[in-house]
Amino acid sequence: MDFDYLHLYVRDYLQARHWYQDRWGFALTAEHKTPASLTGLFQQGQIILLISAPLTPQGEIAAYLDRHPPGMGEVAFQVPHWSAFCQKLAAFNLQTTPAIHPLTQEMGITFTAWGDVKHSIFPCRPRTEQPAPMGLTAIDHVVLNLPNADFHPASHWYQRLFDWQVQQRFTITTPHSGLYSEALLDQGGKVQFNLNRPSNPQSQIQTFLDHNRGPGIQHVALSSADIVATVAQLRQNSVNFLTVPPNYYGHQQQQFKAAHNIHWQALQELGILIDSKQTDHQQFLLQIFTQPLFGQSSFFWEIIERRQRAAGFGEGNFQALYEAVEASERG
Repeated sequence: MDFDYLHLYVRDYLQARHWYQDRWGFALTAEHKTPASLTGLFQQGQIILLISAPLTPQGEIAAYLDRHPPGMGEVAFQVPHWSAFCQKLAAFNLQTTPAIHPLTQEMGITFTAWGDVKHSIFPCRPRTEQPAPMGLTAIDHVVLNLPNADFHPASHWYQRLFDWQVQQRFTITTPHSGLYSEALLDQGGKVQFNLNRPSNPQSQIQTFLDHNRGPGIQHVALSSADIVATVAQLRQNSVNFLTVPPNYYGHQQQQFKAAHNIHWQALQELGILIDSKQTDHQQFLLQIFTQPLFGQSSFFWEIIERRQRAAGFGEGNFQALYEAVEASERG
């Protein structure tokens, strides 16, 4: 199994096209216009990003934006053993509709999962590689926020439908917030899909759910082979990132005394976070998170580099991330 494409729903298509072409380095490869919406197909590395905006008050995109703020409305996957998957899907009694792949014109299936998040499923095929001027190469993981009542049903549902397994569980607590997270992984190790729920009424997850008016994709992580170069270019292009707490780097340098090839000055200047498993400081994650794109508590991007194939999601960094988000939200 693998990620296929992401589908971002926005109100202003021209603004989004400028943003992802000029600031993020995505190539616009096609545009498709219907009476109800305008969609652009953008590519970088193995990442396929669809961006759609409504042209009339009617239609699927307009209906989504009536119920929710702009955000990631669809995540598409490729699955092996296509016929067997379709037979399995039939047992879930979902309302499915035919889907046409925007790049290959293959036939697939679309259905609504949790909230109004849609998944489109297509047969597996070889991945194509496009130029990556910003160094962004692939989709690393996707994070879905859910209310407490939906969390365990959703986790079981994804595990049964896609044969995903829980790779990791962790809890984050700050003075004003908190979350519980499960990281799901497909059997081939290519799809990492995380579920978050709030751990208290003041949680940032709850704030997102209130703002989004229900479950939704909180963020997507994009892989970079050289996060320092990627973030330097993005910052030069006026992409804004969350501010790191001032004492963060001094604490991390104490933790990483034995690690090599860490350019602390560059990380601190660019605001890049670093985390590792305590047992191996040669394997570590480098991460950074953009400011929310559509106002406070809305969808955002993560950039991630995995040194020496480091696993996990930098849960040690989430404490710093959530403290930074709290500081941002409190002005």
